[in-house]
Amino acid sequence: MVGQTISRYRIVAKLGEGGMGIVYKAEDTTLERTVALKFLAQHLLNDEEAKERFLREAKAAAALDHPNICTVYEIAEVDGKTFISMAFLKGETLEDRIATGPLSLKDALDIARQVADGLEAAHEAAIVHRDIKPANIMVDAKGRATIMDFGLARLTEASRLTKTHSAMGTVAYMSSEQAQGMEVDSRSDFWSLGCVLYEMVSGQRPFQGQYDQALLYEIVHEEPAALTGLRAGVPVELEFIVNECLVKDRDDRTGTAQEVSRKLRTLAEKLKSGRSTILQTTNLTASIPATMTAASQTVNPAVALPPDAVVMPRTSQRALQTVAAVATLAMLVFAFLYFTQTPPEKPVTRFSFAPEGFLDRFLFSGEASISPDGKNILYAAQTDGESSLWLRSLNDESGRELPGSTGATEGFWSPDSSSIGFATNSELKRVSIDGGNPITLSSLPDSGQFAFLGGTWSPDGERIVFSSGLRLYEIAARGGQPRLLVDSRDSPRPYSFYPHFLPAGGGPPALVYTAEGGPSNQWVAVLNLETGERHELGPGSDPVYSLDGYLIHGPTDENERGLWAWPFSLETLEPTGDAFPISTAGRAAGVSRDGTLAYLDQPGGSTVVMKTLVWRNRAGEVLETVGQPQLNLREFALSPDRRWVATTVDSSPAVWIQDLTRSTATRLTFDALGEWVPIWSPSGREIVYTLSARSLMRKAADGTGEPAVLVESSYNPMSPDWSGAGRYLAYHEENPETQRDIRYLEFGSDGDSSDPITFLNTPAQEQSPKLSPDGRFVAYVSDESGRHEIYVRSFPGGDGRRQASVNGGTQPRWRSDGGELYYVEGEETMMAVPVSTQSGFTLGQPQKLFESEDLLRASTAFAWPLYDVSADGQRFLTTTVVEGDDDAPPPKIRIVMNWHEEFRDREQ
Repeated sequence: MVGQTISRYRIVAKLGEGGMGIVYKAEDTTLERTVALKFLAQHLLNDEEAKERFLREAKAAAALDHPNICTVYEIAEVDGKTFISMAFLKGETLEDRIATGPLSLKDALDIARQVADGLEAAHEAAIVHRDIKPANIMVDAKGRATIMDFGLARLTEASRLTKTHSAMGTVAYMSSEQAQGMEVDSRSDFWSLGCVLYEMVSGQRPFQGQYDQALLYEIVHEEPAALTGLRAGVPVELEFIVNECLVKDRDDRTGTAQEVSRKLRTLAEKLKSGRSTILQTTNLTASIPATMTAASQTVNPAVALPPDAVVMPRTSQRALQTVAAVATLAMLVFAFLYFTQTPPEKPVTRFSFAPEGFLDRFLFSGEASISPDGKNILYAAQTDGESSLWLRSLNDESGRELPGSTGATEGFWSPDSSSIGFATNSELKRVSIDGGNPITLSSLPDSGQFAFLGGTWSPDGERIVFSSGLRLYEIAARGGQPRLLVDSRDSPRPYSFYPHFLPAGGGPPALVYTAEGGPSNQWVAVLNLETGERHELGPGSDPVYSLDGYLIHGPTDENERGLWAWPFSLETLEPTGDAFPISTAGRAAGVSRDGTLAYLDQPGGSTVVMKTLVWRNRAGEVLETVGQPQLNLREFALSPDRRWVATTVDSSPAVWIQDLTRSTATRLTFDALGEWVPIWSPSGREIVYTLSARSLMRKAADGTGEPAVLVESSYNPMSPDWSGAGRYLAYHEENPETQRDIRYLEFGSDGDSSDPITFLNTPAQEQSPKLSPDGRFVAYVSDESGRHEIYVRSFPGGDGRRQASVNGGTQPRWRSDGGELYYVEGEETMMAVPVSTQSGFTLGQPQKLFESEDLLRASTAFAWPLYDVSADGQRFLTTTVVEGDDDAPPPKIRIVMNWHEEFRDREQ
């Protein structure tokens, strides 16, 4: 562009280039003055809203008139290029000046004061810079400092926040609140100014992580090395001023730029008069081995230091910092005059991260689990379609996969933080975090959909309690045979999962867990391991204990969010006060021994999506959208005439009837415990569904009359299916040994049914029965071979078992004439098997039809299909996402250090 004329500006020379654009020296041909033109990078202007906001703020910045703020003459757009015309400043950036070595104390204080004066003018005009750093400060030959790029930091916010592991602002100088993604105000500029002043004095940045994530961790959690230990002759008062700017909690940070400027000016006057307090650390170098000193001082021999600067070698800095810290303590009385705002003893600090591959649909609880020592986070992620467990240090940029954890979706920590327990392939395992192969502890008592829902290690490390088949089992930590610990099938809330051992606290050994009796019906329960007594404490889920004396628990429904703290006594095993909210956007919490809280934050709740029904052809192509979109639409079944669809949704656990011709949805059931898995009677006049996983109910499809009980059982009667003639109704349930068995009812001509009849009762898990339209055969899922496959038997005799699938299969359905059998192979492949009954019963070769992620379930065992099929088998009804997961921000793991300090003053 050199030599070109843009608007009235003739480009003379290129001055520099960066991520925000290119700067040129130009001549204003109208006003005959030299200017600097900054052409903004196009990627910053793709977001029209961000661009409009930038232009508005840049215009406000142009109104600023202060000697320490670069004057903006014009903001214009020519030929699609946006540029800013501003004063041309002679001199060098502060970044270039620091590169030659630390500044003299006089110059550092003077430049910092001028920057503070410029910030004061901007803040009075309600403008926050957001990106104060040495590269944005120009210093001329006379020592005048000028702040550049007001308003530009706001423009970069949108683009930087979309990058993984990134945040707004230049990382090394961003404030703790910026690092945590919080809103910024003028106090964020003070933090950045403190970083700049620190660097001018010491020649190094206060936070020195090698990559962005490490820097963010240091900013939020660590304190910089003391200036008085890095350079001799640094006044204690300067240390206090810098520390005031770098307070983690901005509420305790320096209040105004005017206050910072005043303290800097006062200190400069004291230095000039010799009245400042200086720690004499120069002589301490005598105690450092000569070889160590010599080696450290050869790092950069070209750096020229000012006469008053003695920069200590890095190898000796830790010793000097210790001595300096002792000396600093002696000055506390004097410090009080300068450091009037003391930060909390345990400041509350927050940060978050969204791990790569982190999928919330795999996460139920504990995947944001923090180690007891507070050093590592355990979470589940997916790679190439397989879930596994990952570890991430709080001081690291990326995680590492746990060996042998493929297929696992959650895990739990040993009390010494050295090992992790988890389940995969129907086995309970443990593995060291330092590597090595996992050790199998036992087979899981249940291998179905709820095979494993959480585990916990006893405080002494000797035993493990885990949930399998929604019941609690105990096993020795070294392995062995699981022992049933809690069987609450006679309780109103018969299901037990996500146990958590309580620490020893003067009371009996005990654990807390989630007790559930149906959707939206989760309670926190406690089990006294000494007496075996159990009782429920109140509504809540996923309880964990914090050593501050609280039970932290989640909401009562998986689609709600929020964490609550409940004052709790380890001696009495009872609450000692009312629960209060500590987060409105969290669940699945874990707490370390030092009071660090980790939890999952999925915007909008747990996989909250709007779904609708679509017809696909045999190639998987979407033909049309039908019905009405519903929130988290889950199970559904077509009526015999294919005009109606019965559905259930997570957001409101009830059966709905959708009219496909009119696209209307009408609620059919209203039980508070929740209703699941609806099917139609062959006549289309009735709906059968599961009530709270305890009963099979029938109700008129038009909504008239009261529902009637078909089967009442404490063993989870699920996945009902009616034969075409209406004579039989098959379903599966869990028997007392937690096996899944297939049972059926036989209906007489009067419509009354028999008592339940057992069809299959084997050591394997058999489930999801689907009766052929003529009622002569039943297709079902079994794991007898070690994985789930589709089998067919004659019905009701049970003879002639045949395997229909060849490479795994779930979710069986029949074509209406019985001439084809469908199932899902793997996670999302629709398969079809030709069926012939002309001479006996024969199965053809399975054929792949299509793949669709809409067939995917978050478990390896399935109680119901996620599709239905037209009468002729040419079209398949599935769901698809209308809006939600694809548009929502990714789930994050949030970390809160010293979470309880924020609530210390709360009355209990």
